Order: sequence, then C-alpha cells, then structure tokens
Amino acid sequence: MKYRKPTQSSKFHPFAYFALAIYICIFFLSAWFSSYQNKVALQMREGFEQRRDQLHNEINRLKIQETRLTSIKRIHEIAKDLQMVQPSDPAHVLQAD
Repeated sequence: MKYRKPTQSSKFHPFAYFALAIYICIFFLSAWFSSYQNKVALQMREGFEQRRDQLHNEINRLKIQETRLTSIKRIHEIAKDLQMVQPSDPAHVLQAD
C-alpha cells in the first residue's frame, strides 16, 4: 500500500491560522473589556451610593431644621416679640385723673 503525499487542498491554509489567531485575540480582548467595564461600573456605583447617602443625610438635617423652625412654641415666641399676640399677663389700665 502506497501512502499518498498530501496535496495542497488537504493542507491547512496559512490564512486559516491567521484568522484563528485573530478570532482568539478578539475573544480575549472582549473578555478583558467586559471585566474592565464591570470594574468601572462597580466604582461608579460606589460613588453614586456615597452621594445618595450624603443627600439623604442632608434631607434629614433639613427636615429636622424645618420641624424646629415651624414648631408652635417658636412661632408663638416670634409673635410675642412682634407684639402680635395677647400677653399672658393681664394689662394694667391707667386712668387719667
């Protein structure tokens, strides 16, 4: 039995090796970019969460300040200072003789 020499058609073409190498490079680059994108997204999320917490703290501080400023006791004190309410002490009426 004679063995045939491989002909040109049965050999793997060098262009196929090149295409395979390019495909593998693209695959690894895609995986790297995907992992980098996830890393950047996590960093951005941490920044957004910190900013959200700061805003929640500021909102709570402003609510406390609003409650303090609009309390009935404070409004009554301001009205007294502006003499807009009846004094709690009875007024002394002076009669002219």
